[in-house]
Amino acid sequence: MQRIFILSTAVIAFASGCDQPASAPLSDDVTSDDVRRDAGKAVDTAAEFAKQTKDEYQSKLDSRLAELDEEIVMLRERGSQLKDDAKVRWDEKLAELEIKREAARAKLAEVKASSTEAWKDLQKGAQSAWDELDKAFRDASSEF
Repeated sequence: MQRIFILSTAVIAFASGCDQPASAPLSDDVTSDDVRRDAGKAVDTAAEFAKQTKDEYQSKLDSRLAELDEEIVMLRERGSQLKDDAKVRWDEKLAELEIKREAARAKLAEVKASSTEAWKDLQKGAQSAWDELDKAFRDASSEF
């Protein structure tokens, strides 16, 4: 009797487990529409990232240019108190600094005017102009 009970319980448990509907087989087929959709999403994502990166870079350069403008005003005030040869050297350094600042400002204008796709090429030139401006500023600040 115990055997029949155990066997019946096993059959009922097995049968109830089989009543569940079979899940639909997963399709591994990828269609050309799937590829186009996913490629389109990737392109859109890359374009948005490039735009954000350009905007962040542009904002950083705008802020740095404003800071340098203020620092140049302070340097001009410090230099106004110099005399003779020191004043001449100071004026030369300040003129060089202002030329580099204008070059950096021009590069920033190019970055602002560039398309999102083209700005990466401009970034290297803009960064070089900013590096030269920073170096000129450090040189002028340390000399006087």
